[in-house]
Amino acid sequence: MDSKEADSYLETAKDQLRDAELAFKEARYALCAFLSALGAENATSALLIKMCAKPSKKHMNSLVLNRLASTATPDLQLALREMIESMKVLEPHITKARYPIRIGLELSPPSKFYTKETAEKALTQAQEIVMRVEPYLI
Repeated sequence: MDSKEADSYLETAKDQLRDAELAFKEARYALCAFLSALGAENATSALLIKMCAKPSKKHMNSLVLNRLASTATPDLQLALREMIESMKVLEPHITKARYPIRIGLELSPPSKFYTKETAEKALTQAQEIVMRVEPYLI
């Protein structure tokens, strides 16, 4: 377990959430969702490193967390299950918020698809993940 590496991932996650908050204030909802998802991914990567596991290279930390959940302590198991459910919602934003989205026969930029509600939900979920991860990194 590399504590400095985990700390670096967590610091990156917090930076990304601050940037997501700025994007939200500027009504840049696709960018907010993207940065929120990245922040949650980096926070869970920090936790995985602390647990001596490797983060997913395919933006699917929820799968790695799921594999580890059964061997975790009961209190960590509960936290992991909650993180997994949030990550399943957030992970698609890592790609959906970056590329044009097909609606019917046409492609639309993510900025036309993402709403204030979607961005706010992503930001809130990511903030909760960071708060849940922090106690396990001490």
